[in-house]
Amino acid sequence: MDSPEEYLRATKSAVLKLFDGINSYNEIFLKKPILIFNFSSNLTDSAAILEARKQAYDNWLLENERAIKLSLQAQKEYFAESFAIAALCGSLLQIASMGIQLFSTNEEIAEDLPEILRSVIKPKSKVARFCTGRRVRNVPIGLIIYAGRNQFNHIDEEKLSGVNTTIFNLIASYYDEQDQFFRDLAFDIESRLIINFSTNILGLIGWKSYECYDSDMRSLLIGTSG
Repeated sequence: MDSPEEYLRATKSAVLKLFDGINSYNEIFLKKPILIFNFSSNLTDSAAILEARKQAYDNWLLENERAIKLSLQAQKEYFAESFAIAALCGSLLQIASMGIQLFSTNEEIAEDLPEILRSVIKPKSKVARFCTGRRVRNVPIGLIIYAGRNQFNHIDEEKLSGVNTTIFNLIASYYDEQDQFFRDLAFDIESRLIINFSTNILGLIGWKSYECYDSDMRSLLIGTSG
């Protein structure tokens, strides 16, 4: 393939099928609502509050017994297929990553990127091609795609290379509106709580449909969106 436009055309049918598969699994989870118990009280005595909360919770369980069972069943079905979903998401990251590797013309590292990124990525290097695109948690999505794809392809390895680990550590670390620091376990590569991060990566960059994917890829490869 000689151009990014041709690459996007040639891979479109595969990408559409991947999104169809991902969305079909998501429908399993979305078909039943997740019920949430809420409680508030004007009581001031802690023992009385606990007793009132327990009574309210017991009543809530009785009133929503069938709906809770259906919701839990949907969640079990979804999590039973979670590895299959992650495989589809990983395949999508593979296609995106290959497109960037083939057609990105970026060679420089932006000066306003986190210093830790600038210290591990050299200008005009292979990784520099991915140092492009809109930013999520102050990291270009090209790099997020790069790290997500590499983690997917090297699941059996105990530790990723320094660049990939650095990217994951950055997206796992963020500050809320009150400037409080949080560690996001959905991207904590060091905790080993998650085997395959590709589903979380797609959620982070907002690729919920082919249109979202296509808009970003055109921006990454061609410099336009639409």
